[in-house]
Amino acid sequence: MAKEKRTETEAALPEDGVLFRELFENSATGVALFSIGGRFMRVNPAFCRMLGYAEAELQLKTHLDVIHLDDLEAAAMSRAQIISGKAKSRLAERRYVHKDGSTVWAQVAGAVVRDAAGTPLCTALYANDVSGLKRAVRSSEQRFRRMVEMSSDWYWVQDEQFRFVEVPGLDHQGEDTDIVLGKARWEIPGLAPLPEKVWEQHRTKLARHESFSDFMFLRHNKAGELRYLSVGGEPLFDEQGRFRGYHGIGKDITDRARDQKALEDSEERYRMLFDVQPQPMWVVDAKSLAFLAVNGAAMRLYGYSKQEFLAMTADQIRPEEDVEDLRKAFEDRSRNYRQRVWRHRKKGGELIQVKVISFNLDFDGRAARLGVIHDMTEQLNAEERYLALLRERQGT
Repeated sequence: MAKEKRTETEAALPEDGVLFRELFENSATGVALFSIGGRFMRVNPAFCRMLGYAEAELQLKTHLDVIHLDDLEAAAMSRAQIISGKAKSRLAERRYVHKDGSTVWAQVAGAVVRDAAGTPLCTALYANDVSGLKRAVRSSEQRFRRMVEMSSDWYWVQDEQFRFVEVPGLDHQGEDTDIVLGKARWEIPGLAPLPEKVWEQHRTKLARHESFSDFMFLRHNKAGELRYLSVGGEPLFDEQGRFRGYHGIGKDITDRARDQKALEDSEERYRMLFDVQPQPMWVVDAKSLAFLAVNGAAMRLYGYSKQEFLAMTADQIRPEEDVEDLRKAFEDRSRNYRQRVWRHRKKGGELIQVKVISFNLDFDGRAARLGVIHDMTEQLNAEERYLALLRERQGT
């Protein structure tokens, strides 16, 4: 009975030639048959519609005549390897040139027709037009970019080595994109000091190809102002799952950081940036000159405890004759105030020469100035010893 059913089924099928012709002519997939030399032999209507040529026109061409210039080499190499048996056919994406000159994107797969001895007779190509899908993807990407622009200040893309390759929107922040491109985030010029541990944790997360959000760092803009920048990113992978880099968004959150709640949210980051900083640092009220904050390095250099510092004003660690210049410096809003050499007095009375690099900032709603102190005592003593030695030699 089963044998009779198979026979009936087989009898219901059209002959092989008729079946092939029906599938070939009516398939929505483009199908083309080529000679081993690559010339078009047969082309179905779907393939003709995809490229805009009549079958007779295509029969005067080779497959290389209709492939996009940028895909020619890869297509020729793939075809040669499949015909020789060195590679198997696989689904690929390829660009073709339409009769009107436009680009057609297609997903293609090939096959080789061989005789009983394995000798190649001709090749077949199956192609699905995905140009519409490509246009939709590009449109989606454009909408994504617009959403990014509305929700952030700039968009960024990095390569496998975490170097910036795109930073659209950054120029709108008054920044020179040329100094960013080709560099990793921690290599960007103008960064404010950040503990190495913070960068190490960030680099470790990147090496694991993990997503991250709200990574905050500080950078001086062209005007010398300290800006709070927050970035978030996602890893990028290709179709084979290979890591290709990162992309993400960045935002200047300086205004938000000046808000009390944002300052509370970033308290831990502030401690890492300020307390762990090996360079002596403090924050002084711009009007009263009271110390508002001081880090451990400053306490060690000057010999005062944190409580003692916070009960003092900045003029109390200066010689009396320098106080007037100090007050004028705090009134100065030009660039001149940013780097000055001062005389400071330690708790034990020792007078030291220091270079103070300053930045204006808002601290808990109060106008203040952040100072980074460089002790120049040893350097100046060494210079004095050198000059004394030079004078001594000149006198002999």
